[in-house]
This record gives sequence, C-alpha cells and structure tokens, in this order.
Amino acid sequence: MTRKSWCATALITFTCLLALGESPALAGDAATAEALFREGRTLMDAGNYAAACPKLEESYAQDPATGTLLALGICQERVGQTASAWATYSEAAARAKRDGRSDRERAARDHMVALEPKLSHLTIKVDPSASAVTGFSVKRDGHDVGAGAWGTSVPIDPGEHVVEATAPGRRAFNVKITVAAQGAAETVQIPALELAPVPAESSAIPAATGPRADDAGTTRTVAPLRIPGLIIGGVGLVTLGVSGVFALRAHGLNSDSKSGGHCDAQNQCDDIGAEKREDAKTAANIATVTVLAGGALTALGATLFLLKPHQERTHAAQLDALPLLGPGQAGMLVRGRF
Repeated sequence: MTRKSWCATALITFTCLLALGESPALAGDAATAEALFREGRTLMDAGNYAAACPKLEESYAQDPATGTLLALGICQERVGQTASAWATYSEAAARAKRDGRSDRERAARDHMVALEPKLSHLTIKVDPSASAVTGFSVKRDGHDVGAGAWGTSVPIDPGEHVVEATAPGRRAFNVKITVAAQGAAETVQIPALELAPVPAESSAIPAATGPRADDAGTTRTVAPLRIPGLIIGGVGLVTLGVSGVFALRAHGLNSDSKSGGHCDAQNQCDDIGAEKREDAKTAANIATVTVLAGGALTALGATLFLLKPHQERTHAAQLDALPLLGPGQAGMLVRGRF
C-alpha cells in the first residue's frame, strides 16, 4: 500500500484525500520520501504520533507533496502541537489551492477552523527604551522574533518556552514560561535592559605588581626584576655562544693562512695568507668584544633576578641595549634605570 492509496481508519473522510493525485517530487530523494511516509503512516496507525511526526517532516523535506503535509498536520494535532498543526494546515490549503485541488483545500481549511478555538497564544511586549538600544534583539526558543511581531498575539504550541532579549553592554533578559493548552493566553513584558556592570580597574592589575606609582613621585614597593633578569641573562648567554663561534672562526682562519704555504714561520704571507690573517684578526676582535659583553649581560641578569623588593621613587623601569658596530669591531651598549 503506497502513499497514494492510504486512508487512515480514524480519519477516513479527511485522509482519503491523500490517495488522489500527488505532485511530482520537487526536491530531495523521492524514494527516501516514500519510505519515510510509509513508516510515518505505520507509526500513526499504531498510535505512536510522537515518533511519526519527525518521519513525515523529513518525508516532506525530501518530496514536498501536499498529501504528506496534510498527514503531518494530523500528526501534529494529535501530539498537541496545535499551533504547528494550524500552520501546517494553512500551508496545505495554500498548496492545494495552487494545485487546483479544491477538495484538499476545503479539508485543510475545515481543520484550521476546528483548531482555532483551541489555539494558545503568546504576546511579547517590548519597552520602547529597550528597543532603542543599538543591537537589541529578541528570541523565542532560540529563534529571532522581529520587531513586527512585538505586541502581536501569535499562536504557540502548548508547553515550555524561553523568551530572551539581549543588547551590547546590557544585562540579558531571560524568562521561561509554560503555556497551557486549550486557548491559553500568555504575555511576556520585556523591560528596559539594565547596564551591564563594568569590571573594576583594579581587578585587571595582577597582585604581584604591588601598589602602582603616580606621577607625583610617591614611593612604591618594587618586586624582584626576575623576568628582565632572565631575559638579560639569556641574552648574555647567547652572546657568549656567539663569542665562541667567532673564536673558533679566528683560529680556523689563522690555521688556513699557514696551510698551503701562504704564510711562513716568520709570518711572511702572500696575498691569500694576508687576507686570511686579517679576517682572523677581525673574528678574534669580535670574539673578544662579545665575550666581554656576554659576561657583563649574564652578570647583570643574575643580579636583577636576585634583587629583593625595595622602596623607590616613582619612575618606570627602563632598559636599553644598543649594538655598536664598526670596521673590525662589534659590541653592545647596555644602559637603563631600575
């Protein structure tokens, strides 16, 4: 028995209309739609409407047939989703009218009329000062409620619903309501949203920094400069490593100048040997400068790391490290105040 021939026993007059003239599939998978429709029909026959409705919804999504829509409306009505069923019947009536199926249109509208006295309604009212805030929005059950729907009584399925309102820089409004069945009417009033609290400035200051100094020259407690000490000490160690590299290079260049007879025992050299000797001297000078700078930076870093807290006049700690480069020499100038 297919979708085009099925008639529900409990609703013979209405559902037999589903057996007549379905439109071709407009989207999705027609075979999947047929299988889902049959399963939904079987579940409805067994009285399991809660399980049947999702099957019919997906069947309609795969193949938007008017017959499936009518069956879905019946299913929704049976599970108490009166507003959803009313809207489904309305869509089915519009589709049937478009298709020239006056019998289905009449049946759908008859069910709409029968449902209307049973519909529950919800009205969402918004304080004008709330809606005046840029970025203000209202949601019901996670779905946006546009300004055009504010203040209008709209059909809603019985059960629990959540209404929320938000705006940038404001406290969110959130309320949960339970809508009764059989013609209940609920109203949610959204007030002007309160300003959200601004975090205190002091909360953003780590406790370890101690009292902040002002520009008037007051004293403050200064914690050990551990981080600057680690950084400066690290730079010093790296500089010492660089010194070692240049020292090895100087030794290698000096050895190269002696090999191949470029320089004799009296240090008399040809052009190649003289060039290598000059490069070796430059590398040696750089090694000397960098080892001194590396040692100084390492010692300074260790000193800063081990400093104890003390009182000092207000001024910001400052440290500058300036490279010194020139023909045949290299170095680093470190200066600062703490």
